[in-house]
Amino acid sequence: MIVSLHELIARAVVLYYALVGLWGLFLALRRAPSDGAYRGALIIGVVIGVIQAIVGLVLVLTGLRPRDDLHFLYGVSVIVTLPLVHQYVAGRRLSRTLAYGLASLFMMGLAIRAITTGA
Repeated sequence: MIVSLHELIARAVVLYYALVGLWGLFLALRRAPSDGAYRGALIIGVVIGVIQAIVGLVLVLTGLRPRDDLHFLYGVSVIVTLPLVHQYVAGRRLSRTLAYGLASLFMMGLAIRAITTGA
């Protein structure tokens, strides 16, 4: 049951970050600033990642481990990438929507790798 939940959330993370990444690229192409809705979507993505990590921690505590320990690295990377990008773009003259859009697509890739190194 918990394994199925972990797998379901993993697929949702991939799809969610794909959509948020494309949204960010669309905003960047239009030279539109990131609005509250986009920033909220980014925060929701991080929260989903944290929930996924908690479910994964429950699986580890019950004795289930991923096939490859790199799974943990990919999972943590999905959570910390957005705050790192936020720190990087602070005070720089960069398109924030482009940076967040590309970071979201990168996190989608990390989530795919996490899936491939999991159960």
